[in-house]
Amino acid sequence: FVTAIPTKDNRLDNYAMWSDDNGQTWDISTLAYKGGDEAKVIELADGSVLMSIRQRGNRGWNISTDGGETWGEQQKWEEICTNACDGDIIRYDDQTILHSLPNDMKRRNVSIFVSKDEGKTWPYVKSICPYNSIYSSMTILPDGTIGAYIEENPDGPCEMWFMNFSMDWLMKQ
Repeated sequence: FVTAIPTKDNRLDNYAMWSDDNGQTWDISTLAYKGGDEAKVIELADGSVLMSIRQRGNRGWNISTDGGETWGEQQKWEEICTNACDGDIIRYDDQTILHSLPNDMKRRNVSIFVSKDEGKTWPYVKSICPYNSIYSSMTILPDGTIGAYIEENPDGPCEMWFMNFSMDWLMKQ
């Protein structure tokens, strides 16, 4: 799993943590991202680990080629510019990664970003909740559709909503 650890100067830095013995002992990676927050990880097709990092503006990311022990140079995705909000990232199939985040500098318009090149670019994006909306989580359902759980707030306090949609619907422009 990933963690955001506070520094002495009130910054959060991201690291990966893991256990190979059912939680009896734990290891922590080298610094994955300086100045990040709530992060998510997925395994890429080549076995490397992609970390997506919450921050305001262009979404941060980094890759580990050794199972999360050490990390490369931190990067930012040009196509994903959002407020500092948590989201989700999952693999749909061998060629497709999905990322759910607000597609706005405010907490609204949760959208699904689609990558067909292992997270290098995110050329496809579709809004699934154009109202005030924040945190989201996704899963692949047994019928192959995508399930999304979203905090939405069109007119008041946040409400939780579940929706599902097909990859065909997601890719229609």
